[in-house]
Amino acid sequence: MSNKNKDIRPMDAAQRSMRFRAYFQFSMIAAVIVLVVGLFYACSQRNTGKLSPEDVDIIQYQVPKDDATVAVFDTSEGEFKAVIYDDQVPNFAEYFEGLVNDGYYEGTHIFAVEKDVYFMGGSKADDGTNTKETDTTKIDPEITPDLWPFKGALISYGDKGGTIFNQKIMSGSRILFVDSVEFTDEFMEELDSAGGNDELVETFKSKGGIPNFSQQYTIFGQVYDGFDAYDAICSAEVEDSESLKPKKDIIINKITLSTYGENKKDEFFTLENGEESSSQADE
Repeated sequence: MSNKNKDIRPMDAAQRSMRFRAYFQFSMIAAVIVLVVGLFYACSQRNTGKLSPEDVDIIQYQVPKDDATVAVFDTSEGEFKAVIYDDQVPNFAEYFEGLVNDGYYEGTHIFAVEKDVYFMGGSKADDGTNTKETDTTKIDPEITPDLWPFKGALISYGDKGGTIFNQKIMSGSRILFVDSVEFTDEFMEELDSAGGNDELVETFKSKGGIPNFSQQYTIFGQVYDGFDAYDAICSAEVEDSESLKPKKDIIINKITLSTYGENKKDEFFTLENGEESSSQADE
């Protein structure tokens, strides 16, 4: 697929304003203003208000079945692999896998890096703005108690949708790749006091992530292999703190679909003590 980035004009003020509004919530993390809320009750008020600790099943640290879908990201920084959760987010998974099979992500850009916190990619333009080639489909977010914003989680990030009284971030073709905020002793104490599912809290403390993204967006995958490449992108230098644009071009050369049986790495799927998630161990 040809790269038409040369035809893109610089952003004007209106375009820049729209872009920054689109991911303002993410940029707030740069100042480490991590608002610790009850991971179960307060976060879920935005949706059903009925999420309880008993609902949580931490499948991101359960060894996938051999036929589980795996997306292989071939980037200019190297390769990493992620399990895709077709059963938990069927609408978005079908959409994403369709884009992959159509070659949509070939030559797309990593367009924003909040160093060591997250990066955003899958854009036809190197600044994250829409072009005539951008897929602008909007899909209702699929929120599930099975998937959480641990390090390596893949979040679908689209435009705002819903009503004036119930706004939400729709799912779309761009992807936010989660790294981690700093888990200081004070922050971990706040997590402990938030209440809820102890295993979930301990998993955040052990594996890292961004707790205040919980139950807000469509999480559709989990990176489990290739963290050398993944971390290299997470730590990429940017042009400035406003644009967050990487100093050098970072490209997703292509994404291909495979299965976990063909890309095994069982050792990733453990918690800090070397044991599998209790949800899986009980099966």
